[in-house]
Amino acid sequence: MIEITVKAGAAAKQRDDAVVLPLLEGRKLTASGSDLQRATGKKVSAFLRKFDVSGAFGESGLLYDLEGSFTQRVMLIGAGDEKKLTLHSLRRLSSKAARALNKGGARDVSFYLPELNVKGASLADKVQAVAEGVWLGLYNFNKYQTKKQENIRELGSVTIMLPSRRDLEDGEAAVARARAIAGGTNFARDLGNEPGNVCTPEFLGEQALALKHDRLKVTVMDKAAIEKAGFSALLAVNQGSAKEPRFIVLEYQGGAKDAAPVALVGKGLTFDAGGISIKPAAQMDEMKFDMCGAAAVLGIFKAAIEMDLAQNLLGVIASTENLLGAAAYKPGDVITSYKGVTIEVLNTDAEGRIILSDALAYAAEKKPAEIIDFATLTGACVIALGSQASGLIGTGEKVKKGLKAAGDHTADRVWELPMYDEYQEQINSDIADIKNTGGREAGTITAACFLSRFVDDIPWAHLDIAGTAWNMKGTDISPIGGTGAGVRLVTQYLLSRD
Repeated sequence: MIEITVKAGAAAKQRDDAVVLPLLEGRKLTASGSDLQRATGKKVSAFLRKFDVSGAFGESGLLYDLEGSFTQRVMLIGAGDEKKLTLHSLRRLSSKAARALNKGGARDVSFYLPELNVKGASLADKVQAVAEGVWLGLYNFNKYQTKKQENIRELGSVTIMLPSRRDLEDGEAAVARARAIAGGTNFARDLGNEPGNVCTPEFLGEQALALKHDRLKVTVMDKAAIEKAGFSALLAVNQGSAKEPRFIVLEYQGGAKDAAPVALVGKGLTFDAGGISIKPAAQMDEMKFDMCGAAAVLGIFKAAIEMDLAQNLLGVIASTENLLGAAAYKPGDVITSYKGVTIEVLNTDAEGRIILSDALAYAAEKKPAEIIDFATLTGACVIALGSQASGLIGTGEKVKKGLKAAGDHTADRVWELPMYDEYQEQINSDIADIKNTGGREAGTITAACFLSRFVDDIPWAHLDIAGTAWNMKGTDISPIGGTGAGVRLVTQYLLSRD
């Protein structure tokens, strides 16, 4: 991650390779832009009269070697209508500017974006958003490319400019939060982007163990330990794979010793071919992302450790592949889960809920304050919500409300779906307690109904991130591939609980 710091000072006096100034709709300069215009003999106004930039959101123009300033470049980046600005607008703008300057050869850059007005946002909120945008936007995953670009002069540091030296302490704290949250998000992205032959259940266990900290205890169960513990649903899905499963437990003690933890449960399917109910060949390569729920849990723990979060957390990850070996579980099989609930298997490609049944039941045994699970669970959620929001379903009204607010703050958004009692009827089985699919209707909801049978009476929220965990087109703050969905959302939620 590149270095990001904060300081106060006038734009014309900065000696960086570039200064980034916002330009509002109608070619309206902000305070720092107006100061620079006066210092440079109104050369900025002359540039604007040439109609190269209008202030439309996201467009940008560069001025080089302005007489009266010390910087090599001034970037004017369009912020659009100031009344419509949000914190996510700042993330997008800082990402766009950082990406452009990273390609253009600037090494050291000053950003004046926090001087934009965002309704309801503090200066610290704005600084954090700008820093997050830089770190998230500059992320890339190219470790397996053998031919690297040579002689590329990449961005080395960013200074976020503040109105006054009195703001430095708050600004530094905001950058520290951004560093932790972006670091956790990018860690989750790395895990998701790893190919399935590298990111195996064993690899996920190693990544959890690597999160060393005095307040963190990590237990990684191998197949023998899983068998001894009785996680039989996880073992059933694993039957078709030559790779051993892993059951991973993380215990972070940041709060009072006797305080119940928040439990974070993740689906860790490191590759999902669908089993006997095999998936179509097209885009099956993307099923390496089926462990992004587990990646989100690990990313949140990484962020919590760096922030020294003053809460207790319990992480539970069930991890396996879902393949087609000779011993693979079959449609029509009946599985007895860790909780003792029997499951009729109608479709082996509805495996995520099966392994989560053991993870959720184990988490519920520990009597946490609440449970949040993350899973790339249903294609139905992709159809319903696309890539713009994760599905939210659950029994914990307070946690759901908190997640909605956190989603609005981070733009890692959620949308709640109902879970009426009538939906539960769709997963009742004629020969077992429940079946692992309720049919085509309300597929996301009936999958959540299945999970609800394993959380007891603990407040619970289920996040279906099937549409948000990866994006093969890319976004303003994320390149093609894993997005780290859920990390910023739930870290913000935990901060609001603190």
